[in-house]
Amino acid sequence: MSLRSSSLALALLLLAAPMACKDSQGKVNVNSKIEITPPGRNPDIDGSLSSDYVVTITNTGEGRVLNISDIVLNEAASDGGKAFKLEALDLPVKLDPRGEDLGNRQSYEFRIKYATYGDALERIATVTIRNDNNQSNADQSLTIVIKARPCVPVLGIQASVDFELVTIESMSKTEDIQLTNTGSCRLVIDSIQLEGSPSFTVDLGDGTILTGSDTGEKVILDPPLVIEDNSGTAWTGTFAPPDCMSAEATLSFHSNETGSVDGNRSVRLVGNSSGPGIELSPLLMEYGGKKIGDGAAIEFEIKSNGTQALVISGIEFKTPVGSPDFSLDFTDFPGGVAPTLTAPATVEINSSVKFLVIYRPDSKNPIEPSTGLVILDTAVVVVTSNTCYVTQDIPLSGFGVDVACPTPVIVIEEGEDAKPQDTIHLHGENSQPSSGSITSYTWTVDQPSENKFPLLPNSAFEKPTHAVNVGGKYKYCLDVCDDSFCSNDLQCKTTVCKTVTVTPDDGIHCEVTWITPGDSDQQNSGPDAGADMDLHFLHPFATGPDLDGDGKPDGWFDIPYDVFWYNKTPEWESVDPNVGDNPSLDRDDTDGAGPENVNLKMPVRNRVYRVGVHYWSDHGFGISYPRLKCYVNGEMVFDRDLEAMGRSMKRCDMWEAATITWPQGIVTAVENPDKSLKITPNYMNPAFIVVGDNPCSAK
Repeated sequence: MSLRSSSLALALLLLAAPMACKDSQGKVNVNSKIEITPPGRNPDIDGSLSSDYVVTITNTGEGRVLNISDIVLNEAASDGGKAFKLEALDLPVKLDPRGEDLGNRQSYEFRIKYATYGDALERIATVTIRNDNNQSNADQSLTIVIKARPCVPVLGIQASVDFELVTIESMSKTEDIQLTNTGSCRLVIDSIQLEGSPSFTVDLGDGTILTGSDTGEKVILDPPLVIEDNSGTAWTGTFAPPDCMSAEATLSFHSNETGSVDGNRSVRLVGNSSGPGIELSPLLMEYGGKKIGDGAAIEFEIKSNGTQALVISGIEFKTPVGSPDFSLDFTDFPGGVAPTLTAPATVEINSSVKFLVIYRPDSKNPIEPSTGLVILDTAVVVVTSNTCYVTQDIPLSGFGVDVACPTPVIVIEEGEDAKPQDTIHLHGENSQPSSGSITSYTWTVDQPSENKFPLLPNSAFEKPTHAVNVGGKYKYCLDVCDDSFCSNDLQCKTTVCKTVTVTPDDGIHCEVTWITPGDSDQQNSGPDAGADMDLHFLHPFATGPDLDGDGKPDGWFDIPYDVFWYNKTPEWESVDPNVGDNPSLDRDDTDGAGPENVNLKMPVRNRVYRVGVHYWSDHGFGISYPRLKCYVNGEMVFDRDLEAMGRSMKRCDMWEAATITWPQGIVTAVENPDKSLKITPNYMNPAFIVVGDNPCSAK
């Protein structure tokens, strides 16, 4: 940045020759006179910014040319390195007196360039202008002593900004992030980044708006943000969460502040981490089948679990009310009545209140002909409070039966959402008998066809587990029997079902499963118990021979740039394990139908990844039909089922299936020019050597 000469308080040493005057015989003398602008002897400049200091030389004498023979710069020694430099000079030069035309120049300009080091050191330089001022032909010297005064900006900023509570109704909240410079020179901020929840944004006020992200990509400010000494500015932070979960982010930036480590400072942004909190139990009330006329009560608890007192301003049925067979009993609630907006109930931190929800069916519920399932009585209880949620719904359901039937109760530890490779823990031990005790449990699961895993240890266990290794919906149903009836008896029909949705949460998730017609039991395990297909995931840096004949290195089996069974967790990008930009093969299946899956939490910008499937060994079972699915940020964007396409693979076939372009997240199928699948037979990279038998070595 150039510093205009008009803005500098520059003092120069002025050596002036006598003006023209008469000698003893009355003759007029002629002389030259050097003058420098801006004037002054010891100019000071701001050491915080690189700048150009411009000096102009003129001849204010009369009748005589001024000769400038040389200009020399010398800088005093400094621990911080030299900062001053003279721009290239065109010397010597002759200057005519101002207003006179003797065939020479009227003025001469040169530049002293200053480059800041961003530290707090003072730097001094002398500039000597050699000339023949006055009538004497002897060399004269004019010296300028220029100083870059120490720059010590001092930044004042809060360590954290708490947006407190943002309710679902208010949607967002803004807070100012104040920055003040109490130092002796200007503060210069040249880069900034926001790492963390995308619920946070920061507006710098110059059109630059940052949004939180896991990587917190650095933004270079050009021009940089300048805060003059003894002044300040404010950025606008906004917290707009999609839900009531607490969130945080870190705003980091770099400046010329010498008091911080390497000029780096940060501010922690937090939201929804304080304020009143609420915990409801249970979140769902399922009464199952109850005998007509009999009442069943479930105790409902509301707990205050925040940092401020909970205020409940309403507990009532949601309109339309639903079945009249449900009622509320506030006998044990504070005051014995329901809270209202004008008479709310206050629950101190870590305290709770309770009331009863009663279900008393007055008739037998009908059966839906198309499904054979009973049509339930339903209602919803709404709790209104001063929490982020404002209102929360508690669904109620039940149905009347002629006889007292057992009621199955399903509890799923992981809730209704899970990730591939999670193990679901099912609980049926809370099921209620109508008489005696529960005598048996029967579980069923309706799962994606590619997930060929049973309930363990079996479907009759009261607390089985289940491996959910592919994405999709899993519907779990439970029937129980007691001393009198079973829940699936015609007179009961109290079977209970719950659904778990399995969704990958990585940036990229690809999974392969396969069907082998020659394998009569694809769920068994053990050496050579099934066909072995392998998922491959390539970095763009992968190299190797051109075995598919397309004129480019294939990349398959390249170490380290192909992720597969032999290279499960390579380091492609950052060595920091917390960054998440290195992929992993999280499941390798050698004896059956899969799945195998690759996950990459944080793909890297400007990368094009490649996905393929290799038929490593058929173990004597013959052809297989793979199915490949890829998800981007939890959404399935690629699904290619070779069985549905009538295209099988045989041992040692290599299927180059798709490319994934980031950050667009575009998945593109790879095809031959004739639109057929790109499958190369007898494929094995000769550079890939493994210990033991290579099933494709003889191909």
